Amino acid sequence: MQLLTFTLGQQQYGIDTRNIVEVLPFISANPVPQQGEEVRGLVRYRGKLVPVIDLCQLISDRPCQLRLGTRTVVVKTTSVEADHESHLFAITAEDVVGISTTMPGIKTLEHSESFIGPIVDIESNTADKKAIQIILINSLSNNANLQTLISYTRQETEQDKTGEPDSTK
Repeated sequence: MQLLTFTLGQQQYGIDTRNIVEVLPFISANPVPQQGEEVRGLVRYRGKLVPVIDLCQLISDRPCQLRLGTRTVVVKTTSVEADHESHLFAITAEDVVGISTTMPGIKTLEHSESFIGPIVDIESNTADKKAIQIILINSLSNNANLQTLISYTRQETEQDKTGEPDSTK
């Protein structure tokens, strides 16, 4: 499995690349009132409103700082069952360092109560094994504030250009 890796403090984290739509430079989000501190707000991505979650706030209880390696990563949930739709949202992460590959035979939990997944070894050019903790995007999407924003943005896309609901859908 390949992971987009980033560092927060002394710990490395990774996101399964199958969940990644696009990695962008840091994008300032439009704040949304009365949301949790982990919600940065909304951004426009390819014409659609997309909610943004701050991983630093969730993991370290502080907002991500604007650094050279800070990125906005557009992700989507993966549907386990055919009747479930996938959701698009973005996360902000500091010190995004690149792509790593896990050691062969690693399997991860698809769904968990926590968005913090297992710690796995990644392939390295050195004899030392490096450990990385996986962020589970499907579990992260269960965040109550994020779910609210996803439902709001879904309603926005179901309206036609005049602002009225499209009766043909």
